[in-house]
Amino acid sequence: MSDRKSNPKSLPACAVEYVQRLLKKMRYRRKVRDDIEAELKTHFEDELKDCKTSEEKEQKARQIVTDFGDLKLLAILLRRAKKRCRPLWRTVIARTFQAIGVLIVCFIFYIIWFSFGEPSIRVDYVQLLNQMNKPQVRNQDNAWPHYEKAIKLYVPQSPIVKQLISYRRGGKQRENALRLKDLLRDNQQQIQAWFEKNQKYWDNINPEQQSVVLKCFEYDWVPFPKIVHQNNNDWYATTFYRMAEHILRCLNDDAELLDPHPRGILPVQTQPGFPDNELKRWLKESKIPPNFIEAVSVAVLHEANKRFSNLPKDLRGELTDMELEYISPWIRQNEAAWKEFLAGSAKSYCYRPYTHDPNNNDKSVWSILLPPLTSLKDLTRMAAWRARIDRDQGRLQQSVEDCLAIVRTAGHWQGKGTLVEQLVGMALSGLGHAEILSLLADRKLSADQLQRLQEQLSQIYPGDYPLIKMEGERLAFMDIVQRSFTDGGPGGGHLIPGLWDELTDLNPPGLDINDKRLFMPLYTAASMAHARRDATVAKANEIYDLQSKLARMTPYQRHVSNPKTVDEIMYTSWSSYRFFLIQLFLPATGRVSDIAYRGKMGHETTKAILALQRWRLQKDQYPVALGELVSAGFLNELPMDPWSDKPLVYKKTDDNFIIYSVGFNFTDDDGKYGKDRSGNIRTWSDNGDFVFWPLPKP
Repeated sequence: MSDRKSNPKSLPACAVEYVQRLLKKMRYRRKVRDDIEAELKTHFEDELKDCKTSEEKEQKARQIVTDFGDLKLLAILLRRAKKRCRPLWRTVIARTFQAIGVLIVCFIFYIIWFSFGEPSIRVDYVQLLNQMNKPQVRNQDNAWPHYEKAIKLYVPQSPIVKQLISYRRGGKQRENALRLKDLLRDNQQQIQAWFEKNQKYWDNINPEQQSVVLKCFEYDWVPFPKIVHQNNNDWYATTFYRMAEHILRCLNDDAELLDPHPRGILPVQTQPGFPDNELKRWLKESKIPPNFIEAVSVAVLHEANKRFSNLPKDLRGELTDMELEYISPWIRQNEAAWKEFLAGSAKSYCYRPYTHDPNNNDKSVWSILLPPLTSLKDLTRMAAWRARIDRDQGRLQQSVEDCLAIVRTAGHWQGKGTLVEQLVGMALSGLGHAEILSLLADRKLSADQLQRLQEQLSQIYPGDYPLIKMEGERLAFMDIVQRSFTDGGPGGGHLIPGLWDELTDLNPPGLDINDKRLFMPLYTAASMAHARRDATVAKANEIYDLQSKLARMTPYQRHVSNPKTVDEIMYTSWSSYRFFLIQLFLPATGRVSDIAYRGKMGHETTKAILALQRWRLQKDQYPVALGELVSAGFLNELPMDPWSDKPLVYKKTDDNFIIYSVGFNFTDDDGKYGKDRSGNIRTWSDNGDFVFWPLPKP
């Protein structure tokens, strides 16, 4: 029909106008409109073919238009007729696209509604956390004011003191120190010959310049000039250990002393007190002494002899003269801080309310200001070094009091609301008990001193030794839910894009508000895929209940029952995208429970060792079995091994005893120490037993 194109000029103007208006009212596809136009014009031509004049055609055309009736109604009828006549596949496609369009529009409105959700802050979880930790005793027993003063009065370690202390801790720096000690011992003749040859260069340097070089050593840097075209235009630097090792290697190989490798430019930003200005002035004024590398090598070897020649291989060995020279003044500088620390440790509890930075608008649990735990640990390490100095200088009772202060302080922070505070408390407890055992191994206490120490240790934890508490972490997560979800609606509320990401580390560093908009589609998609509020809270409670249950189980109980861990449940039973918020904020507590049980076992074992020492002093021998201590009233209960759920293994030897736990492998290795790949003894290892007594020796 559409092939019969008519000449619009042969039709009256009213007919042409009517057809155009009708087609416009139809609002349909062009091809269909063309067909309708052709049919209508053909209809007009057929009706007007008998008309002789233009007036007759015009009159007839007007009559036809009138007979057609209402224009809009006719357009609707024609459109419907064409739709009924079109093929089914076209109808399906049309309906499909219409449905898709409707869905897209609805989805856009849904995204807008979803993105503009607002949280409803109803519960003050910080207040709940404070109520959970606040004891019902008088304020005069609170230790925190004393700890706060001690932290303010504390004088940090100088760089040289930090280095000397690092040599007394297990790790790479101690291994390097012992290695240098062996090299110094094995190359004494070469060192002496080097002194005879090059001592003059060091002596030729004026005292002021010598003091500058020695000051650099205290900061663990050895400077030497960078020479370009026979001119000194900058400073190279390397660490003291690398320089000493380089010099000793050259002496051992009878090689020429050159600049050491690796090396680098002297750091631009150094610690306060480093003499970088003096070194720069030497360059500017061309005052670098001749044979500087030889002169510095002499100073390095002298300093290395002082630091390492007498360093004991036993970590518990007596302090060297150099250690006393630098550490004792640091201890004296902290006398005021120590008095406050000691006063705080004697209090019955420690309560510090959790607060926020007044300049921070975020008032969630995750933004609370924690106590300065790093400073607290520094104070406790200072107390440990004080105990060692008192021990070495014969003040045994004072050393005992120092150790007890550490353990009492640890008790103040165990069982706190946040997991990090509990972990710090466990670490301090381990340090205090280790110092007590070290004192017992190296010095002899009287029976009265041993009994009093045992009683004082028992009073620190009058009930059960505190294990891991997860309630504070649960409150923190519930606060995140409160601040990240809407309150009400389907499923109790939905995750709000742009809120939860601010509490995580998912945003790139330095991301501003404008750049964040680029990530909003991703955040919105993640929020839409996440489970609703009620399901999230239920799943989180399930996980925290499981964590609390596992934390109360001994390692042996977990080993025997082999329950599913939290990680196994999260990564095998869940859709990762449905509960990613829980995965982001759930603390990793896999080994934390083991650390708590290690502390509990160490506390009970220390009391048992004190009882064994008392028994030995009274009966001139050790008991055959630990049960004799309980029967005779020397001990209230046997120390239990959480890795076997049995009493610790105790064996009497010729003139001593051994007491140990079966350890991480749940196997009695007959009291053999675990070792690392280098063959060094590791107290907490999975290839041996945890031997508490006798203490290991190198």
